[in-house]
Amino acid sequence: MAVSLKGLGDWLGVRHPEDTGIFFTTRRTVLYARILILTGFAILLTFIKDALDQGVSPVPIAVFVLLVVVIIAFALNKNGYPLASRVIFLLLLNTVIGLLCSVIPPERLAFVYFFPLIIIAFVIFDDHQKHYRQFFVSLSSIILLMLVVTDFKLFWDYELSVSELGQRNMIINMIVNILLISFCIDFLIRTNKRAEENLRNQAVYIQQQNVELKKINTELDRFVYSASHDLRAPLVSIQGLSKLAMEEAQNETDKKYFSLINDRVVRLDDFIRDIIEYSRNARTEQKLESFALEPMISEIIENLKYIQGADKIAFQVECIVSEVYTDKNRFKVVLSNIIANAIKYHNLRREDPHVKISAAVENQKLNLSIADNGVGIPKDSLTKIFDMFYRASDRAGGSGLGLYIVKEMVEKLEGTISVESEFGEGTTFSVTIPLQPKQ
Repeated sequence: MAVSLKGLGDWLGVRHPEDTGIFFTTRRTVLYARILILTGFAILLTFIKDALDQGVSPVPIAVFVLLVVVIIAFALNKNGYPLASRVIFLLLLNTVIGLLCSVIPPERLAFVYFFPLIIIAFVIFDDHQKHYRQFFVSLSSIILLMLVVTDFKLFWDYELSVSELGQRNMIINMIVNILLISFCIDFLIRTNKRAEENLRNQAVYIQQQNVELKKINTELDRFVYSASHDLRAPLVSIQGLSKLAMEEAQNETDKKYFSLINDRVVRLDDFIRDIIEYSRNARTEQKLESFALEPMISEIIENLKYIQGADKIAFQVECIVSEVYTDKNRFKVVLSNIIANAIKYHNLRREDPHVKISAAVENQKLNLSIADNGVGIPKDSLTKIFDMFYRASDRAGGSGLGLYIVKEMVEKLEGTISVESEFGEGTTFSVTIPLQPKQ
């Protein structure tokens, strides 16, 4: 069957692609061509028989009209007008068969053609042509229902005289209907089988891609982590030597140069630290432990006093939480990065530059708020500040990774983070982290 189907498709100018996207369209085109050939052959056979039996009479003429309809539909389909061909084929066939069924005895079983017409309408239209499918299924169903309701006298109470050898017509009609329905069922079975094969192949492909992607990510994380650690060792040495040289420098110019070197080394070291934190967050699972929150906040503030201007900022801590149970290391990085960000973007021209840190527990969730009255964030930057390497301002000269790492770690802790800011007035970060029950 595969060979004959391919030969028919080639004769009709239809190629058999491997691409799934047009596979079903091609199958429908070939199926429709087979339906046209079978229908045309059956109608031609019926026309010859009726013409020999009845001569020039209404029934052979009506059958000849059906044959002309099939020939026109076939020509349109072969010359690149498949939609027009299908519409004309179904519309005229429904009309002519409906008229025939109204004037010939029901015993001829001509009405059974409506059943394959309904099935054909289902299978020959693509998904984007479903309105045609719905129309022709409805049309065939309505005509058949009206014939049954009117006792096959749809338009008038008139019956043509037909050949006494109607038994042969009944047999032809049954055979053609069985073949047409078989073609449609074969199409549905084959397309369903192909769809299942495609799904299985895609599942295997996606699984393989996931395995390869996990391997690449693991190797990349390992490389970044190792390289970052290897880079930090010489940086620490350079930093120590630059400080020593700055202390022993004899003039201010040399001290300035060594100070610039030290500043650049510190920035690079901070950047490498951010990379290490990001890599560690991606590679490690949560490590839950219990710890006191307020001492951690105080420790973080003390550790950040080295940032320029930190000594001129008032830190206000309102912590009504004694102890929390979550991933301590990730939580500390989150809090430290947000507070460091508030210090870096301070506004010392204010009378009372401050950073307010609030913490409370509600419904087994830790709610943190870090608010400052610094320079604020422009409105058009609020949706971007958590993007990798994004910096709303060059003022602090950071890596652009700090808030990105914060967002990634908060998500790892299954929490949420949001920001509100008014440019020139200040910024408030709100973090909500679900607390795990103690084991």
